[in-house]
Amino acid sequence: METNEKSANSQFSAGAGFQANGDARFVSQNVRDIGSQFKAKMSRTANSSAPSREGFAFEYLDAMDQQIDLGGRYKVDVPDINGKNSSDILIKSRTSGDVIKEQQLKLNSRPADNAAKSGAYGKQEIRTPKGQTRKPTNYKVKESNISNSEVSKGAKHPNQATSNYQFKAAMAEISNAAATGAITGAVAATLISGLAHFLAVERGEMEIDRAIAAVFLNAVEGATIGAVSSGLFAAIPAFIPALVPILNIISVPLLTVGAFQLVNQVGQILDRHTFAKRNALLEEVHRQDAKFFESFDKQVMAYLQS
Repeated sequence: METNEKSANSQFSAGAGFQANGDARFVSQNVRDIGSQFKAKMSRTANSSAPSREGFAFEYLDAMDQQIDLGGRYKVDVPDINGKNSSDILIKSRTSGDVIKEQQLKLNSRPADNAAKSGAYGKQEIRTPKGQTRKPTNYKVKESNISNSEVSKGAKHPNQATSNYQFKAAMAEISNAAATGAITGAVAATLISGLAHFLAVERGEMEIDRAIAAVFLNAVEGATIGAVSSGLFAAIPAFIPALVPILNIISVPLLTVGAFQLVNQVGQILDRHTFAKRNALLEEVHRQDAKFFESFDKQVMAYLQS
């Protein structure tokens, strides 16, 4: 790949990756919001009993974990309402805003089994930490990805627990952008390289197997450039959220400029192909003319010498 093609690919992939990464950015933002609620709750309940603090810790840790797992199509909320049988966690559709699942969390499997059996919480899903000595026996009880030890650590060190989930969300955001950039970069490189090399095959300048190999290598290079540029661009808002509005503005012209440069590359390839075909035609005409006049000269010389 030429330098200008690499530059165009990098800009286009970075812009496209950022624009397509809205759901992942939402996940990171909501994890930060839930984490802020968690730290505030732990601060307010600093003098409460350990089981009470662990119960709150389980709610917020499970909410952050579920938000990362569910992705940006859903929003996980911790209502922080202490009413009778009120939901501990709500999962909503981001498009409609409707609540699609209500959850009730229990620290121990026995109370979780009893709650599921009694039906006191209606249609709410009952959840309990994983890895307990006594496993839940009621099929309606779901085990969280959060273990008892994580709950205990989170209750004692809420800042560290929050930072861990924020880092997970940020890495997921960067990985998603890098994957999008890799696909975008590979497609753009394949189109440009494929056009250039297969036109060269048509002109007889290259064998088809060499063209296929060259296109494949350029596609890999394009995917790498796209993944790196898009991942680095996404890393900025992942760790500095305040810059999201600015980068959202920047990404549009970046995408546009990159697309324009790629289209310009296509135009240059087609122009070079037309020029090469015209030159080949002219050379063939000149060759035929030279052959004709050479034959004519030989005939004249033969006539004069006879």
